[in-house]
Amino acid sequence: MNSGTPSDEELHAYVDGQLGPERRSYIEAWLATRPEPAARVSQWRRDAGDLRAALAGPSMPTSASTRFDPVAIRRTRRTRTRQRLALCASLVLALGLGGVAGWHANEARFSAANPPMKDAVEAYRIFATDRLHPVEMDAAESVRLQSWMSSRLGRPLSLPDLEGYGFALLGGRLLSTAEGPAAMLMYQDERGQRITFYVRPSSRFAGGASGMRGDDGLALKYWYRNGYGFAVVGRADDPRTHEVQQAMPAAT
Repeated sequence: MNSGTPSDEELHAYVDGQLGPERRSYIEAWLATRPEPAARVSQWRRDAGDLRAALAGPSMPTSASTRFDPVAIRRTRRTRTRQRLALCASLVLALGLGGVAGWHANEARFSAANPPMKDAVEAYRIFATDRLHPVEMDAAESVRLQSWMSSRLGRPLSLPDLEGYGFALLGGRLLSTAEGPAAMLMYQDERGQRITFYVRPSSRFAGGASGMRGDDGLALKYWYRNGYGFAVVGRADDPRTHEVQQAMPAAT
């Protein structure tokens, strides 16, 4: 059986039901002896239930988005993380056990790990709100944009057509990540509302894990395929965001 401390990203995939039976069984046994990560995973599941209930409410329009059942929404707060780490530290001092101290150190590294495709959300926050220079190359040079991004990524990159959802291609830009170059395509509707499609290399979950989470008003849909991570980020209160997120994995 596989061993080792699960990463935060792998625990998200566990909550999403995207792991194989062997790894899932290992993580369940690992969580059974570690109350802090087990409590965090339980909170993620409760948050997922809250999002499902919100999407199923009567205020949601009748469309494909009302059938979208997100399996994960996790809201991590920096203050909550500090409180948990402080609790672990107090246990170390009270018990005075080297084993507890080692567990605390591992847990601190565990809590610091980024959730899946967090960089896609951060890129959206930085550039989708920029009204002057949101993209490096605009849609008027779509052929050159596609060639440029494909060569940098090391794989063919299509430019999805989102006109049917009310979004026109605005352009794109390249970014640098710890995994390698990332490409972000940005789309905009007539009111200036934006949605992004993000691609970067990824050494994790080559088998095709996927999931969804919320992040302070934004909705992220992510999936992994053939050594790359993909993400669609948009406003959580716009039903079109969920419709695009449902359609995009099949198009990549």
